[in-house]
Amino acid sequence: MALKAMIFDVDGTLVDTNRVHVEAWWRAFQRCGYEVPVSRIAPEIGKGGDMLVPAVLGEAAEKESGEALRNYHNQEFLDMAAHEHFEIFPRIADLFRTLHERGLKVALATSAKPKQLEAIEKSARIEFQPLVDLIVTAEAAEKSKPAPDIIAVTVKKLGLPPQQCAMVGDSPYDAQASRDADVICFGVLTGGFSREKLLQAGVVAVWQDTADLLKHLDVTLGRATANA
Repeated sequence: MALKAMIFDVDGTLVDTNRVHVEAWWRAFQRCGYEVPVSRIAPEIGKGGDMLVPAVLGEAAEKESGEALRNYHNQEFLDMAAHEHFEIFPRIADLFRTLHERGLKVALATSAKPKQLEAIEKSARIEFQPLVDLIVTAEAAEKSKPAPDIIAVTVKKLGLPPQQCAMVGDSPYDAQASRDADVICFGVLTGGFSREKLLQAGVVAVWQDTADLLKHLDVTLGRATANA
């Protein structure tokens, strides 16, 4: 079955924001009185806040402080984003344009909230809306990654069967969400996770970054079709 759409994660896949998310979570934990090392937070980046807090602190802390922690993380991230210049990973516009020229739809599926995505765009000096066909953020889904909700909603909004869609992400949680939504996933190494971690999570292939994906686009599309 021919591929008809490619869905992209944003944080760590298109824009270099993961380091700031780690620090924002560290500050949020501090504000609520939790001493959590950065080394414990970093492996969970890629999950939405509803999944990250219980993964790091456990269910009891989630019930007690989860909402406050997510609010603090949002505040800290927006504050840091206002003073940061986020790097856009290479050749994103070229990649999206080439996909459109091949007849594919391009969508973004992110665990970021709308205001976070807006802050990312402002800091990175990019506007995604003119470049893609669809943007789906955290508020469109009941649960965030690694639950499949965001990807399933994106596929539904695209009006395509999941077998005609592929996901591109930087974390094992993108791969898990994709698998549970019956969408194949490709990985990039720009989010801090190793090739081995991504392959173990079920990605079909791993590329260095978005430019490397564009360079190997024919191979990528071929593998997507073969695995559909």
